[in-house]
Amino acid sequence: MIDVSGSMAREDRLELVKRALRVLVGELQEGDRVGIVVYGSQARVVLQPTGIEERGAILSAIDGLHTGGSTNAEAGLRLAYRMAGEHAATGAISRLILCSDGVANVGTTGADSILASVRQEADQGTSLTTIGFGMGNYNDVLMEQLADQGDGSYHYVQRLE
Repeated sequence: MIDVSGSMAREDRLELVKRALRVLVGELQEGDRVGIVVYGSQARVVLQPTGIEERGAILSAIDGLHTGGSTNAEAGLRLAYRMAGEHAATGAISRLILCSDGVANVGTTGADSILASVRQEADQGTSLTTIGFGMGNYNDVLMEQLADQGDGSYHYVQRLE
């Protein structure tokens, strides 16, 4: 799940996300699948869950990301969890990875409502790992809380290295 709102229109945000995701795709193994949901003012599916054997399609979807709009994190979370649930496989690990600056300003923006939803999804087997990007108005408190409630981990990326 990738934040493509206007606040991500900086080299240390969406462009760094894209470079980092290319590295991550390079680490995936046979049997891994990747789906991509983006959100700005609204959420949308960019890539349905796709096996790593179609690496080119995954990388093309990442390369085509661009910014615009407000930040409806709640809509992005809901769509990503719905996709994960529809494509869950018995015995497989189901994990969402959220790449964002952590700013939410459209839809439900209160942390309590979003955190309750993330906790419910984690209890049903889909974890949430959050990765923060950018400086300035970056919200690491929300990103850490989301990861905690999502039974995942929180990371911050300042440089590709």
